[in-house]
Amino acid sequence: MKPKTSFEWFRWVYNVLLWFIGAALIVTISELIAGPALQWLFYDVPYQLPTWSRAGRMAVFVILFSLLVGTLLWYYEKIRSGR
Repeated sequence: MKPKTSFEWFRWVYNVLLWFIGAALIVTISELIAGPALQWLFYDVPYQLPTWSRAGRMAVFVILFSLLVGTLLWYYEKIRSGR
């Protein structure tokens, strides 16, 4: 791998991982903490974790969306910087 290609690879991985971690934290907080807490507070519904199928769909969504957004951010930075 040439140094420039290696740099682009690390830059792409950085963007994807950064977006993945952020999206995973947001989904985890909203689905496991905030959503059930607000339902319990306003509607007196017992606390319930999401089903495994819903958790699986959330994980697939976060992974695919992170790949898409990380790639788009990397491409935008590459075009903007003229690399």
